[in-house]
Amino acid sequence: MRALAGYWERYAGLFPAAITKGFLFVWSSELMKLCKVVLWSLVLWFGGVSIGYCAPSDLGAMEEQVQILRDDIAVLQDQLEETNQDNFNRMSISGYTDLEYHQSSASGVEPGFRLHHMSLFFEKRITERWKFFSEIEYEDGPFFEGSDGTIDEADGKIFLEAVNFTYFFHPLANFRGGRFFTPAGLWSVDHYPPFVPTQIRPEHIRQIFPQVVDGVTAFGTLPLGKVFLNYDAYVGNGEDANGAGDNDSHKATGAKFGVLLPVFKYFELGGSAYQDTLLTGTEKQAFGAHLKMKFWKLTLQSEWANASFDNAGATSNRSGYYGQLQYDTRHWTFGGRYDYYDADDTDSNDRTTSSAFVNYHVSDAIVLKLEHHIVDFNDNTADEDYDHTIASVVIYLGN
Repeated sequence: MRALAGYWERYAGLFPAAITKGFLFVWSSELMKLCKVVLWSLVLWFGGVSIGYCAPSDLGAMEEQVQILRDDIAVLQDQLEETNQDNFNRMSISGYTDLEYHQSSASGVEPGFRLHHMSLFFEKRITERWKFFSEIEYEDGPFFEGSDGTIDEADGKIFLEAVNFTYFFHPLANFRGGRFFTPAGLWSVDHYPPFVPTQIRPEHIRQIFPQVVDGVTAFGTLPLGKVFLNYDAYVGNGEDANGAGDNDSHKATGAKFGVLLPVFKYFELGGSAYQDTLLTGTEKQAFGAHLKMKFWKLTLQSEWANASFDNAGATSNRSGYYGQLQYDTRHWTFGGRYDYYDADDTDSNDRTTSSAFVNYHVSDAIVLKLEHHIVDFNDNTADEDYDHTIASVVIYLGN
């Protein structure tokens, strides 16, 4: 193979740069293995003839051989373009699934297995600029049975978490419409079980900012010297609405920004904001901040969020935060998290959760998790503290 590569390097100068690049690109394609064999045979034969018998009188024959190779490469380039078009026409299906075993000291909770997630991603690159994406999630082995238009028995959950179209206009400004995850903080967006260390998310996630938004969003990245600013700005139906439409004339609006600084391996500092008028007429405003940094083999991330509610002068606040530190090696992840959540500051219902976790990455697609959570309620509440242990197998169903 080294000899063959040497022949190509030696005679590559005979071809225009575009043809050389085309040949190298074709070489990398699995679909062109047979063509590569034919081409390398031609190059080897051509190289041998050139080395052994090349003379001024043979220039005409050499030019003829070069033209043959050019024609063959042009044919391969046409086939490659057809293959790329086929890729645009193909729907990509992936997803993830997991199996959990739970053990808890909470009253009335029995140990057992949980079929927590089965999520399917459907993705299609329609054109160079347009992309479709959707995610359907099946939770807890859903089962529905009914008759005469009435559901008699229902278990589990089926939820269309995302369905949207994205138009890639420019790195500075792109557009998305449909249902998408609310751009807020870190965990709300990067939450998939194969890529986070615990099956249980921090307590305040989805309790202050909504899980999804039905609407439109603009997003992009602004270069500011050595610093980059990522942003999202969106408008959509209120969080009380469903896919059939909004239930009032008010629209929810929000934004998120993240500043990427050239510090350590990765450093992001950002904030989020959201406002909505709920179905009850309550005015809701939410703000959050997040930090994520990677250095050496450590990753530190933290989020804080607070929502204020105002209903005809009656006000309350909901808040939460967490800090998480993890250590990653080739196959192992070790770490811990401290989590605080207060659902209503007018009641004594706040609680903290201290967590420890270990992950073993069997491969890029398979991870084994063990996590232990200690939930501690405010002493002024009637709730009892408890421990919760989860062992799980999580599999990413990639392409």
